[in-house]
Amino acid sequence: MICSTKKVLSVSAFICMLSLFLQIGKGAVYAEDASTVRATRVDGAVTRNGVPLKEGDIIERDEKIATKANSAVVLTWSNGSIVELYPETTLILNGIIFESDRKLEKSLLVLEKGRIFAKAQVPEHLFSHFELSAGGAAIMTQGAEFAVKYEETEKKTTIWSILGTVIADTGVQRVRIEDGGQAVLKTGTKPENPAPMPDKIKEALNKTSKRLGGSLLIEEDTGSAGRALSVKIGGVKNRRGNTPYAVKFKALTRGGSGKIKAINWSFGDGESAAGREVGHTFTQGVYVVIVQVEDENGQKATAQINISVEADCGC
Repeated sequence: MICSTKKVLSVSAFICMLSLFLQIGKGAVYAEDASTVRATRVDGAVTRNGVPLKEGDIIERDEKIATKANSAVVLTWSNGSIVELYPETTLILNGIIFESDRKLEKSLLVLEKGRIFAKAQVPEHLFSHFELSAGGAAIMTQGAEFAVKYEETEKKTTIWSILGTVIADTGVQRVRIEDGGQAVLKTGTKPENPAPMPDKIKEALNKTSKRLGGSLLIEEDTGSAGRALSVKIGGVKNRRGNTPYAVKFKALTRGGSGKIKAINWSFGDGESAAGREVGHTFTQGVYVVIVQVEDENGQKATAQINISVEADCGC
């Protein structure tokens, strides 16, 4: 595969490069190190530590990215995450840590002011902890598409989740925001209970998500017959959890004859099951869950996903 790096194709180039990490088969490459963060689109006046930021620049630890009025920037992680800064926003990349023994990437950021949209995501063979500090609260997720706005003068933080779970920790209370929800935090006051986000905001955020592309979180619908049989594991909202951790899985198949003869699961702990939708409870540890499907013509396909179960994952 040849990936264009021309300026006008910066986002496409990123998706192309990302696909190299996700190929399965001969010559496949799997990320086993902390992400590099790069500016893949710069619109208008954007600075890094006060110096103009250019497309293709790599963002280093503790560097401050600031957008002026009518300006924006898209930052992309080589392991999959994407963050867009809206106009008049200041964001600091505190660092990215990769724990190789746990296959866990931690991204740590500080939102000093303004608004961001984030796709906090990694390929299925890795785990993610994405943490954003804003207004004295720690906003965390292990995989979500969400937006955060911090109004510095009012010390007010608003969080919207369009896909996945986001947790806001104020130090004295934790607020859990699920798909389609929003929460408002204000320094010195009790957090409001999460509520459904207004339709107009949801519509706008969905448009942003589609424009940025590159989602590793959206499940594909079952496809029609006629192509090679393939399978993907769906139904898993969170790949990390506290012990004992009950997880539901479903096999999303595409192609083949259109008629599936067998679906078999192995949970990595000696247990197994059969069926399109199954569930399993895991104890503490890291597990590789494998599904194998076979259609009526004997075509076979497999997929796998990692599950991490901890004493207290904070997720």
